[in-house]
Amino acid sequence: MRYSRRDFLKATAGSGLIALTTGSDGVVAAFAAPPVPIPTPMTKETATFNINGRNYQAEYEARTTLWEVIAVKLGLTGTNRSCNRASCGACSVLLDGTPFYSCHTLAMEAVGKKIFTVEGLGDEKNLHPMQKIGYLYMAADCGFCTPGWEVTAKGLLDKNLNPSVDEVKSALAGHICRCAAYSAIIRTVIDTGKVLRGEAEL
Repeated sequence: MRYSRRDFLKATAGSGLIALTTGSDGVVAAFAAPPVPIPTPMTKETATFNINGRNYQAEYEARTTLWEVIAVKLGLTGTNRSCNRASCGACSVLLDGTPFYSCHTLAMEAVGKKIFTVEGLGDEKNLHPMQKIGYLYMAADCGFCTPGWEVTAKGLLDKNLNPSVDEVKSALAGHICRCAAYSAIIRTVIDTGKVLRGEAEL
């Protein structure tokens, strides 16, 4: 068997895959392998997501995360994605009152549940007491982690309006603040509870 460089180039021109074989005379020959079929795209589903009391229709794949549905497909950009590895807490939302990292929660897991994001907490015209107090205490420096811990803190206060400092620390243990505003964040949650209990005013 004799093969030239020209034969080698012809064999590889039609495909990125090469099969090598050695002839009886020790010459290595190359043959183009059959083309690999293109994988079939993932099946897409359409579902209703109940976010902050309002129903939204969104299309998603099996691999789509809840954050992608909320922020990318529905445009509710208050929920931030930072680490994308379920470590920092910036993307936290409530599912039926329980905090979840939306970057590592599949969209399909949230179908049929009540989703709460920071948009449901308040806006520039009607701030939640936690947002007002956080502003006064400078509990947000860069602000990137703020939507996540505010949502988680709301979940805590919905169940316990008079949490201790240790209970607040435990609830927010999954949140990282790179600006190290932890003491101000804890004070904000404690004093928000006082306002919601009617023991203090803003």
